Amino acid sequence: MRAELVILEEEELLFKLPNEQGLMQIADHDRVTQLENTVFFLVKNNSIIAIMTDASLDVTQSHDRIISIKPSWEIQAPYLAHYYQEKFGFSKKAGESIPGEQRELVAACAKNFDLLLDKLGYVKSPHSLQSEKKTKARHQWKKELKDRPFYLDYQGSKATVYWQKRNEMRIEKGAKLAEEVPYNKDGSLGFSARLGEKIRQDHQEAIKNHYTIEEVILKSVNEVGLFLYYGGTNGWLQLKDQAGQTLHELTVVGG
Repeated sequence: MRAELVILEEEELLFKLPNEQGLMQIADHDRVTQLENTVFFLVKNNSIIAIMTDASLDVTQSHDRIISIKPSWEIQAPYLAHYYQEKFGFSKKAGESIPGEQRELVAACAKNFDLLLDKLGYVKSPHSLQSEKKTKARHQWKKELKDRPFYLDYQGSKATVYWQKRNEMRIEKGAKLAEEVPYNKDGSLGFSARLGEKIRQDHQEAIKNHYTIEEVILKSVNEVGLFLYYGGTNGWLQLKDQAGQTLHELTVVGG
C-alpha cells in the first residue's frame, strides 16, 4: 500500500489512502474533524481505550490522542466500529452487529487501516472502562423538531439553525461566522480548519464580512460546526432551543 497523501504536522498526522479507500487522522487535541460516517478511537498512553462512531463521539473520557478513520463510501461506520470493537476486545457479542454479506467488505476495508494501527504501535488498553452503551448512542431526526429554532453562540460565532430534514441543516441568514482561525502550535492550518475553510469557500456567495447574507444548507451538525467555528467541540451540545435544551438531549437515542 502507498498512501496517496500524507500530512505531518506538530499535532496531527493524516493519511489519505489511494482510490478513495479512506482517511486516517491522528490528532493530539480535541479539534477532531467529526466527519459523517467516521470511526473514532480514544487513545491514552498509546493504548486504545474507546471506539465510537461520529454519532456517539464522547471525548469526556480522559485521553491524550484521537484517531479517526473515515472508510470508503460503501462501508457503514457502525459496522467498521463493531469490527474494531471485536478486534480490540470491546465487544462481547462477536459478529452479531455485522450482516454476513458485509463482513468481507468491512474486513477488506479495514486491512490497510489495521496495518497503519499496527505499525504505529496502537494496542487495546487493559484498563479500558468503555461502556457498551456508549457505542450505541445516536441522534434521530424528529419531524416535530423541523420548525424549532436552535441557537448557537460559540467561539465568536452566532447563528439560528434548523434541523429541517434528516440530512439537512439550515443556517438562517444573518449568522455570524467565527473570524479567528485555529492554528497548530507550529503555525500551520489544522485539518479541521482546512475543512471549515473548504465549506466556507463552497458557500462564499452566501458570506459577506463574516456574516451570512442568505440561508446556508448543510448536511449535518458536524458541517454546521466546521462552517461556523471550525469545529473542535461537540456541536450537538452547542445547539440549544429557546428553553435551553440541547439538540443532543432532544434527539439522542441510546447511550
